[in-house]
Amino acid sequence: MNLQECYTEEDLFPMIFTGYEERDYGILFYNTDNKDSYDSNHAVIYKDRIHDLRPVLTDITGFYKMKGSRPIIYQSMLDDNWFDEIKTGLTEAGFRSWIEDQEYMLQSEDNHIIPNPEITVKRVSEWSGEIENVFVEAEEPWEIKVAKKTLAYPKGWMFAASLNGKVIGLLYGHISDRACRVDYLLVSKKHRKTGAGRALFYNYVEWCRQKRIENVYIWPDGDTPKRIYEEGGFRVVEIRKAGRAVLD
Repeated sequence: MNLQECYTEEDLFPMIFTGYEERDYGILFYNTDNKDSYDSNHAVIYKDRIHDLRPVLTDITGFYKMKGSRPIIYQSMLDDNWFDEIKTGLTEAGFRSWIEDQEYMLQSEDNHIIPNPEITVKRVSEWSGEIENVFVEAEEPWEIKVAKKTLAYPKGWMFAASLNGKVIGLLYGHISDRACRVDYLLVSKKHRKTGAGRALFYNYVEWCRQKRIENVYIWPDGDTPKRIYEEGGFRVVEIRKAGRAVLD
């Protein structure tokens, strides 16, 4: 696995579900119909493409204000901890910035998840009201449009977990020329601690193995998903310092 390809995928994956404009300094992602989705509305900027930060920040601010969105900036994942270096410039332009640890996990051991036999998991290819209801019950409606477009993407995929005939959880992502990425693991708030997340990830790992899908990576968004991924045989191989900034 080439981790540089993973970092590039982290920068570019929103291209599959949102609009974007390219600049010399980076990419401006936007979706005026889904302003609550940060993945759909942010700029990615690259250290080696910027010689003067101030006009870049002015351009980004003007672009998102014109769209009626709050300006949000991500550093490229290729530029580890860069926002710490430019914190003063960001502050002077009115941006509040911070650094997040982003862990990258690759599979190095066998899949040891024992799924709950009461949970049924299947791969789905078409959107439905049942799928949409999971986002409603998880109180994350801004992800509906993202997931719908991901599922419609030719190399997008989604698994649905059901309990007693009701869809209660989803795991979805996509495959690019660079890597296979898990985009989101989601379980209805009414049905957490049922084993739905583990059942979903177990089936995903087995699907990748059977299909011989290579370059599979994950970054955990929280302790619970991380424990599930570890049971699936994945281990942290790299921690990147991801810079984020938002206009105050």
